[in-house]
Amino acid sequence: MTFLSRAFAMAVALTCASAIPAAGAGLNTGDIAPPLSISEWVKGASVDLKKDGSKKIHVVEFWAVWCPPCKMSVPLLTKLQKRFSKDVTILGITEPDFGRNSPASIRRFVKSQGSEMEYTVGIDTGRTTQAYMAAAGVEGIPHAFVVGKDGRIAWQGSPLDPALETVLEELVAGRFDMAAVKLEQQVMQRLDELQLLFQMEQWDRVWDGLLEILKLDPSSEVALGVLTRISVEQLRNADQFRSFARNHIDKHRTNPDAMSRLAMILSNITDLSSRLPDLALEAAKAAYDSSKQRDAVVTSIYARALYQVGAMERAIALQQDAVALATPEIKVQLQDIVAYYRLCKKVQVGLN
Repeated sequence: MTFLSRAFAMAVALTCASAIPAAGAGLNTGDIAPPLSISEWVKGASVDLKKDGSKKIHVVEFWAVWCPPCKMSVPLLTKLQKRFSKDVTILGITEPDFGRNSPASIRRFVKSQGSEMEYTVGIDTGRTTQAYMAAAGVEGIPHAFVVGKDGRIAWQGSPLDPALETVLEELVAGRFDMAAVKLEQQVMQRLDELQLLFQMEQWDRVWDGLLEILKLDPSSEVALGVLTRISVEQLRNADQFRSFARNHIDKHRTNPDAMSRLAMILSNITDLSSRLPDLALEAAKAAYDSSKQRDAVVTSIYARALYQVGAMERAIALQQDAVALATPEIKVQLQDIVAYYRLCKKVQVGLN
């Protein structure tokens, strides 16, 4: 699979069928969550969203016994239920049929999972699936809807998507940004719409579509990455690409996410003749300045851009700053980069 194929694949969750909500669907992020209609609660206590909604955040997940990705999601949902037990109730809802997902097979599966499926499970009357999945234009499972305490859909997507955990973290902490989620889903839909043009190798039209996406979200990593690769590998128009990067920096230099992602992408172009080290450095510095020099990742990206142009002392100093700002999860990795830069500096001195 090419980089371009992988980049577009990033916009599509792992499901048994397409799970990208259809454009213009009837149930969207921010809408009031429909009521549940459950014929049998196989595991856990019954849930009434209208009655219980203000007390807890709810994850309404749709699955089936026969769906392999659904089985993959079971331990992940159990992990999330245990982690957020005080604030979140996870509901696995499945619509029965007369074949592989019969009520009897559902009960057997849930029983066989035991403590591995440690969240509430209900058998749908069919009305819940219609009210959520069909209304949202989603055909594939597993698919989850997160319902906030305000009773509104806060997020939807594959339960295998790491974004689910992030959304729950933010909702529990009271810092969830509904507008940002709506923007992300709008970008995902636009990327999905571009896939046919991509498959037809209509590069100029894909380029234009990606520029439209970047007007919506200047920091879209997928859009920036695909646009860069199309320019380098397909259009082979160095002047057009430089003009894009120049304009993007001029328009969004106070946006640290947009600038740091552009800097990383420019720094990672495999065709060295197509790299733009001057603009990569400018974007990285703009990200560093606009983040007020308090972001570990942004600082490390700036250090990398300096390293690539041979400014070793400044790169080492900034990378040390990044280590000081880092969370425990990334501190060791950033320390390793400091050691590498120091080694490069030693070699550089030896050569001189």
